[in-house]
Amino acid sequence: MTETLTREAAAVGSDRLADYLDRVRSITPLIRSEAQAIERDRTVTKPVADALFENGIFHMLVPTDLGGGGLLPSEGMRVYEELSKADASVGWSVMASSWATAMVLGYLEPEAARELVNQPGGFVLAGQLLPRYPAVQTGDGFIVDGEFSFASGSDHATWIGAGILLAGEDGKPVLDENGNPKPRVALLPKDQVELKNNWDVWGLAGTGSHDYRITKKFVPMRYSIPTFGGTAYRPEPMYQLGNELLGGLCHAPVVLGIATRALELVAAMSANKVRPNYGVPVGQADIFRIDFARHEATLQAARLYCYDLIESAEAKVAAGGSATAEDIARVQQMLAWIHEVTDDMVSFAHKWGGSRSIASTSELGRYVRDMRVATQHLLVDPKGLVDAAAVLLPIYEKAGA
Repeated sequence: MTETLTREAAAVGSDRLADYLDRVRSITPLIRSEAQAIERDRTVTKPVADALFENGIFHMLVPTDLGGGGLLPSEGMRVYEELSKADASVGWSVMASSWATAMVLGYLEPEAARELVNQPGGFVLAGQLLPRYPAVQTGDGFIVDGEFSFASGSDHATWIGAGILLAGEDGKPVLDENGNPKPRVALLPKDQVELKNNWDVWGLAGTGSHDYRITKKFVPMRYSIPTFGGTAYRPEPMYQLGNELLGGLCHAPVVLGIATRALELVAAMSANKVRPNYGVPVGQADIFRIDFARHEATLQAARLYCYDLIESAEAKVAAGGSATAEDIARVQQMLAWIHEVTDDMVSFAHKWGGSRSIASTSELGRYVRDMRVATQHLLVDPKGLVDAAAVLLPIYEKAGA
């Protein structure tokens, strides 16, 4: 059923989306066969990374004239969901690096963007992009010096990003005309960065989300972009939608994929699973079926809300409009909510998986751990519901007056 739903989504989308979904499905057996090694080695293994590169997955969102697949954000998100059903660490790693790779290219000066994509080894970005340290301006650039974290996908990236605040020689942030700091994302070749190889966690273990150190490296201003706002150089929807709307949106399809796979696994486990006093296999017991149906309905509702938001926003900018405060608020709302409900789905699967979900080698157990870590990301914090309500409540208040 889940495959049917995904194919129906592709049928109403583009041929290029269907092509990329087929590419992912063709390597899914490989990904699943490598899943335990991915978790053990704390990174996407070489056979899987090679398959991802060979199928152009890391560059699927990059505009076609820059050598990429030219997928819309909503299309790339469907690919992340499919990858996350194969393995959550792979889905997360590709999400983090491919989304950032495509996003920064649209805000770089066109000449700089072409330089990066045409360099030997290509351009795949990883790193912590939210501002963390001041970077002293000097000449036509600035000096980056500091400790950064969570470089998901860094083992297979060629460049690393670092979030900074422009600063004067005294180290104090440079302010804009409104008195606000000027945050930017600095881009550096990976060989200028010290990766600490210290990602050792119990969920999303294979993402290679290492800490890293950058020691007094000069970054030309042309190899940096504004963290928020800024004017894109390119016309594609990904850039016209803006980074405030798109920044965390790519996390939603990963947890949709995790929840979908968890329901698939528990359904298969329960088909012939016997518990004392049930009289029938667990999968035929009303107490299991009613909860399964409720969670599956919520999964479909969550998926529809997620993709409706991004597809509606894409249609708006394609027609010459722009993202509104309500659009951004609804993305914040969706991200916080979708992580809550998918976490509930995975908890349901874990409960009914019983002893089959607690072994260290259990696929369902791995998805339970992955889900727990996915909910901890800053961009999906429940505070998003608070911020969203500040925008949405007045709309309802006005309608009810």
